[in-house]
Amino acid sequence: MANILVACNNDPGTNLHDFLQSCADEARQICVDNTHNYTLVEVPQLTEHNVISAMSNHQVCVIAAHGDADGVYNENDADVVTTHTTNYIFANKGFYSISCSCAQNLCPELMRIGLSIFVGYDAPFYVGDCENAFLDCAIEGLNHLLKGHTKAVVHKAMLDKFDDVIKTLSFKDRLLLLHNKEHLIFAGEDCISLNCLA
Repeated sequence: MANILVACNNDPGTNLHDFLQSCADEARQICVDNTHNYTLVEVPQLTEHNVISAMSNHQVCVIAAHGDADGVYNENDADVVTTHTTNYIFANKGFYSISCSCAQNLCPELMRIGLSIFVGYDAPFYVGDCENAFLDCAIEGLNHLLKGHTKAVVHKAMLDKFDDVIKTLSFKDRLLLLHNKEHLIFAGEDCISLNCLA
């Protein structure tokens, strides 16, 4: 049994707040289905202090919030986990982000300090008209990670999910979801699994 931190920007004034909330809800359900404990951090508690403090006794941080190349931010555009925060608590842990672009600079920074596995995107993350399809693809990797599969298996399962779902969508949504797939970043050793995380 692992401890999973689920962080979410569900502020009503935030663009796509319903989608971000759905990501957090689905993450919590996956925790329950796999008999893992979870802690939810949401607005207005979505702060650097609360997330970093909580990670001392959690193995994975799942975060659904807006981001950019340097990291992930809250509803006030304040740093939550970025290249400007103190992130050493993430050594030997997992970071699973549903956020725009943070794989560009945040991923290398977290890997440099010893993060074991990173899942995220190195470009904007798009959500099309069929939101459930985008949600299913974004969260698929977490489902396999929390089942204890290795990073290599998790990555393949997530790519396969993208391929299966893309076939079912409108042309516009296919393009957007294909973009997300092409900019999905998995970092860490292929043999890493939940059992390896501190």
